Amino acid sequence: MIAISMRMTRHIYPGGGEEVRDALAHDWWRFLETALPGMRVFPVPNIGESVERLVQELPLTGLILSGGDDWGVFPQRDLTEKTLVRWAERRQLPILGVCRGAQVLNLLLGGRVAPGFGTAHVRTRHALQTYSCDGAPMRAGASVEVNSYHSCAIRQEDLAPALTPWAVAGDGTVEGFCRSDGRIMGILWHPERETTAQTHDIHLFQALLQEKA
Repeated sequence: MIAISMRMTRHIYPGGGEEVRDALAHDWWRFLETALPGMRVFPVPNIGESVERLVQELPLTGLILSGGDDWGVFPQRDLTEKTLVRWAERRQLPILGVCRGAQVLNLLLGGRVAPGFGTAHVRTRHALQTYSCDGAPMRAGASVEVNSYHSCAIRQEDLAPALTPWAVAGDGTVEGFCRSDGRIMGILWHPERETTAQTHDIHLFQALLQEKA
């Protein structure tokens, strides 16, 4: 069983009043059924530090940090994911960060995230150059096109010391990274938003969340 974090949304009712909700795009279920058939998936509510008591009762073998709003927009989500990462690290579980999730991993491991990239990476597609890294789904030197939906980015000089880039965009920003033990990986694109699941994304999820579990 793997856990996946959820984004937070704020619903405003007609006439006034609001409700904060947890949400997970249905695209994730379609993609995970293709990439990890038969895998049980637990969507984690954003309940802050209390989440540790919840997940420690589950037979989890891996963790996905999903995309969504930037760090700092919903502090409750930030605290939930920080707690999840620390808990998974203590149990040596594999962790995969997707878009915001990759940025969160970089921040928690001592790196920085650069805002102000405008529309260069928002609702577009671009090519990546790949490099060698244990567990990376693409061979070094390959060129692959991915989707892009982020306005914040990770410059190479802002990558956490423990992380190694294996996929870099044309502007030099890091789009894929891993840690030397192969148990932490991050990608800035969204595998779940592709109309057809891409082979390299399937290989990444299987290598990290099945083989290393």
